[in-house]
Amino acid sequence: MQGMALAIQNTSLPVVVQSDSAKALSILSNNGLVKSAYGQLVLEIKELMSSREFLPQKIHRSQNCVADRLATYSRSERTTAVWLQLAPPCIEELWPLDCNTITLQ
Repeated sequence: MQGMALAIQNTSLPVVVQSDSAKALSILSNNGLVKSAYGQLVLEIKELMSSREFLPQKIHRSQNCVADRLATYSRSERTTAVWLQLAPPCIEELWPLDCNTITLQ
């Protein structure tokens, strides 16, 4: 959610949300009620999405290595961080391989 808020603050482009979870993208894309433990988080994300064009994109798990490594880093270091204009050391070797090309029309 913090990443989406930063994206909205720092660019006027549409927000592309990539996930290897079709279910997560479906929940974010439909207007149904969210009756799960994460319902409040989903509602907050949807509120952020309402201010910008939202482009959901399903990707294969093998294309999501950077997100996985950053989540592991966050759990192991017990921290959140933002790196602007520079890849963090924990993903330097992964991010060039994990880039997913997006064509906005």
